[in-house]
Amino acid sequence: MFRTILAILGIIFAVIIIYFVFFYDGQKRIQATPLNINLEEIKPPEWKAYDNGLELINIDHDAEPEWLFLYKDGYGTNQIGGVIYDAQNRPRDDFSIPIASQVPTYLVPYKLLPDYPASKNQGYLGDSAVDRKTAGSQVVLTPLPTSAPDATPQAPAKAMAGDRLLVRGKFNNLVDRVSIFWWVGPEYGYSGALAYTPGWFSLDDKNPNDWGQWDNDPAGITTLWAWEPQVDRSNICRVARWQLDPGDNPPKTWHFQALYEESFLRFCTNGVPSEPAFPEGQVLAYLLDGRSSRWKKEAESPPKYARVNVFAISEPEITDQPFQRPIASVDVDFKAADGFHSMRWVLEMIPPATVRDPVRWRIFRAEDR
Repeated sequence: MFRTILAILGIIFAVIIIYFVFFYDGQKRIQATPLNINLEEIKPPEWKAYDNGLELINIDHDAEPEWLFLYKDGYGTNQIGGVIYDAQNRPRDDFSIPIASQVPTYLVPYKLLPDYPASKNQGYLGDSAVDRKTAGSQVVLTPLPTSAPDATPQAPAKAMAGDRLLVRGKFNNLVDRVSIFWWVGPEYGYSGALAYTPGWFSLDDKNPNDWGQWDNDPAGITTLWAWEPQVDRSNICRVARWQLDPGDNPPKTWHFQALYEESFLRFCTNGVPSEPAFPEGQVLAYLLDGRSSRWKKEAESPPKYARVNVFAISEPEITDQPFQRPIASVDVDFKAADGFHSMRWVLEMIPPATVRDPVRWRIFRAEDR
């Protein structure tokens, strides 16, 4: 009986060893097998491998993986580009070679960025760094409304089955480029939807640093918010929506559309400052949070607004005014729940009472202009 138990245990142990040696470890070796070609012979010498160099990827809806190559452009920009190498049985358009009798012997490069078709002629993947991931592509996109009053509404476009490649390009650790790529076909290669801002992107119009969906649901990313600092002194950003639009011939015509005509102002930081140092900052802060403490106690009842989007705000010059506290007038255009407003807000500087106090601005009048 004891020998029988030992024999059974020995067989089980042997099966486990065989599995790890011939199957599990073999699978790992297959996944880790480098492309059997000298990369230096097929790429421009100025392309220097970025990060891991070659990576396995499969977003073209077939059973065979491809090779993603990220590189730093050595032509003086040092920006980051990308290309996908696809091992194929025969050259494109050459149907004289039977596929069944040929092993993959042709390496076809499909450019991601930079590239020259209309959908992909907008620069590089990243300025100083990139990160990337693949995601499922079963997403429904609704075309953005057209301004033509008699235009026929388009039906939603459904993405091709398979995966997508998402790339975030960074500059100074801020995401300033976002690219999404889909496979279209052997002749066209990969179509791209690209977005760029001189500021940075977030996935939220109130939080300038929200990228939670990148980790939780990257396939659902169809809206970006560009945060672009204004040339000002109150740390104010213009926030604009970039919307993924299928265009008129999806998926080839998918693209990000920038809707700057709908943009509005927010503070560049997360939240509203308690004591802005300049008068326009105090006006914007009040319109966003409605705190009555931003008004002088002697002022009349402050007006209240809900769901405010500020479109424009002035930065008044502040000069010495002898024998009185400095007064500043701020012009502001905004939309609230009750409609559009073009107003002038008047503020008074409250000087510090002690060396530990900051300068404070208090609103004492608001009027239409």
